[in-house]
Amino acid sequence: MKTDEELLAEIAADPEPEMTITDPALIKVYQALVETVRADKRLDEAVRDAREQGQTWQAIGEIIGMTRQGAMKKFAA
Repeated sequence: MKTDEELLAEIAADPEPEMTITDPALIKVYQALVETVRADKRLDEAVRDAREQGQTWQAIGEIIGMTRQGAMKKFAA
């Protein structure tokens, strides 16, 4: 099984491998993966922007359903 990092590297290297996937169910899985990666990037950017605007880890954590410590651990660079 591939790690998240390996999957992200594959997506970055070949942004449309669904062209080589022939099974419609697997195409849907791949497309959902791509959407998830894009959403994760948008969330990272939004959290970074919120921190730059002075929002606390507590406020960010509450919005995304985790503790202050969890949000800080996940998003702090």
